[in-house]
Amino acid sequence: MSGFNPTLVIKNGRLWTMNEQQPYAEAVAVHGHDIVAVGSNAEIESLAGPGTEVVDVGGRVVTPGLADIHVHLIQDAADADAVEVRDFYDPQVKSVKGILAKIRARAVTVPPGRWIHGNGSPMQDDRLAEKRLPTKAELDSAAPNNPCYVNFGAHVMVVNSLALQMTGITRDTPDPVGGWIMHDASGEPDGGLRERAQIPVKRADDSKVKSLEDGAVALLQRAAGRGITVVHDIVTNAEAIAAYQNLAAAERLPVRVHLLIRIIEADITTKSMVEMGLRQPFGSDMLKIGGSKMSIDGGFTGRQAAFSGLNGLIRIDQDELDHTVEACHLAGIRCCIHAIGDVAVDMALTAVERAQLEAFKPDIRHRIEHMGNHLFTPERRDRAKRVGAIPVTNPSIFYFVGDMGEAYIGTERNATCFPLKTIQKEFPIAFGSDATAYWPVDSIRDIAAMVTRKTVLGTVMNPAEAITFYEGVRAQTRDAAYVGFEEGRAGTLERGKIADICVLDKDPLTCAPEKLATLPVMMTVCAGKITHRS
Repeated sequence: MSGFNPTLVIKNGRLWTMNEQQPYAEAVAVHGHDIVAVGSNAEIESLAGPGTEVVDVGGRVVTPGLADIHVHLIQDAADADAVEVRDFYDPQVKSVKGILAKIRARAVTVPPGRWIHGNGSPMQDDRLAEKRLPTKAELDSAAPNNPCYVNFGAHVMVVNSLALQMTGITRDTPDPVGGWIMHDASGEPDGGLRERAQIPVKRADDSKVKSLEDGAVALLQRAAGRGITVVHDIVTNAEAIAAYQNLAAAERLPVRVHLLIRIIEADITTKSMVEMGLRQPFGSDMLKIGGSKMSIDGGFTGRQAAFSGLNGLIRIDQDELDHTVEACHLAGIRCCIHAIGDVAVDMALTAVERAQLEAFKPDIRHRIEHMGNHLFTPERRDRAKRVGAIPVTNPSIFYFVGDMGEAYIGTERNATCFPLKTIQKEFPIAFGSDATAYWPVDSIRDIAAMVTRKTVLGTVMNPAEAITFYEGVRAQTRDAAYVGFEEGRAGTLERGKIADICVLDKDPLTCAPEKLATLPVMMTVCAGKITHRS
């Protein structure tokens, strides 16, 4: 420390360092991007100089910055101008009638022929007064002169007649591989599109925001307000990657970003990903490659996951999956495989097993996204452990739509949902929100759901698998750093680590359980820069 003073000192805190060698402390000193000292108030205050900003946090809990390791952020940044009909964002949206009113109001402000996009919430039909989604005819009435669609999460879309016409979808259009075009009794498309059948509409839509950069910064800044300092964002095209590179170069990123690059159902192919020769964690502290992404089955919220005995959707067959995973594996690229239903999870495990048999790589850290949400049996646990696959759960699914799980997959299967206490005995338990199209990025909310085991409607599920708030913070800091190949650089408050810091405004150990999900954040520091201050 001789020769320079810290740029920032945070003192009078209760530091949960997540460093086993020094689990608790009172203060931390930062110089530039890095932590330079952790210790007592007296030790750290003595380092401060004339140019040091000193923040007294008044006895508040201070943790490493929080992570969200599964988001769809920049792809949703383009939807900043979408009609907001998500009840998880706007609780006043309670009916199909209300959705149509918002679509109708937008239609009078845009020229004929211009696309109108409504953004809805997953499984919203269960919560709307009519207990259903809007119909094609209703969207025709609300937007008679504009191609129009409303997505309800990532897996379900309803479109009007003009949207079908603009994309050439007719009664004779075959279902795409990995998608469904829904039809009425007469055989005509009824406006419902599932999974890959949505792609032509999304590509034709001209209502997207042109500046991905500004939209991404706004969403990342909101995440910073909840103590988030790193996200693993799933990107699908070169435009999104370029936007992130521009933001990093301009030093506009308020949150560090790992890119999970989708290589199926995307503009980027497996061949191009492999031939680049770039492996994770290629990049800088602020922006790096985190691996490749692919999706086996449909979504839980679309009721299209591949659970045995249910009418699930397989988007990638075993041969294509095996080939893709093996190609990435041999090139040293970590795979992040979406698999929700037990059929899909078993397919993912098989693909990873076969790749590891071809060339064993003990530290490639393949991930199975959503594994551990449901049907995390001892057999699947053992298979995942044997091949080094990491389960990535989604407590936000539990919190927002867990109540619907019983009706969808059955009481017995739902009873063992999200067994994080069991998972953490063998694996890091870092999790991801699947935000932002569904709900905001918020690791504190997700930690709280796993502590209280309560959904947003107050239903308690599988309480024996509750974790403590401290364990939840460890999941989203130290564990998340390991999953991101950053255990030597992030995830703990200790000298030499990047200065990612979260200061909670209330004590989580004395906070009423029902208020944990909205626990406020006093301050967030990302790579030494204060990105949020209440």
